[in-house]
Amino acid sequence: MEPINEPILRLDRIAKIYGQFRAVDGISLDIRKGEIFSLLGPSGCGKSTTLRMVAGLDSPDEGDIKLKDATLYSAERGIFVPSQKRNMGMVFQSYAIWPHLTVFETVAYPLTVRKVDKASIQERVMTILRLVGLEGYEHRHSPMLSGGQQQRVALARALVYEPDVLLLDEPFSNLDVRLREQMRLELKLLQRRVGVSVIQI
Repeated sequence: MEPINEPILRLDRIAKIYGQFRAVDGISLDIRKGEIFSLLGPSGCGKSTTLRMVAGLDSPDEGDIKLKDATLYSAERGIFVPSQKRNMGMVFQSYAIWPHLTVFETVAYPLTVRKVDKASIQERVMTILRLVGLEGYEHRHSPMLSGGQQQRVALARALVYEPDVLLLDEPFSNLDVRLREQMRLELKLLQRRVGVSVIQI
């Protein structure tokens, strides 16, 4: 177990460069276990780029990223761990929910690709669906769900394999104001229950 005062995720002088433009210029962050960390700033300041580099969807050009004791990226040492091998969950603005899959199949997908046994998949999916308030919806398809319910499915899928860090890329921006505030509150309560560290924009 990580000491409570030690960072679970560390970014050290991370940079992303496009030609002469430095989209992210030497950012350093320490994220501790159970912490919610928000990246704030105007559009185009590099928030999403930073999140994508943490997730492994984009590769930095400079710096280091460490998760616990593992190096995920090091420019100097030539290390880059791909996204599927980082123990992180991510929820996108678009939710990225597949319409041809049921809620159960969607949430189970990360466990299926990790070759978790069927009995464990059944237990873990139903547990996380209860946590996000979707018990009884497991056989529905996404077109039958409201925007808030689709957001809960996306959260459940990101949390079902117990990631160390949850990355949120403006996941509530497509919801109306009332539902947006409700989902933020629900996320905070859920985060406290599961104890995951969160980086959000």
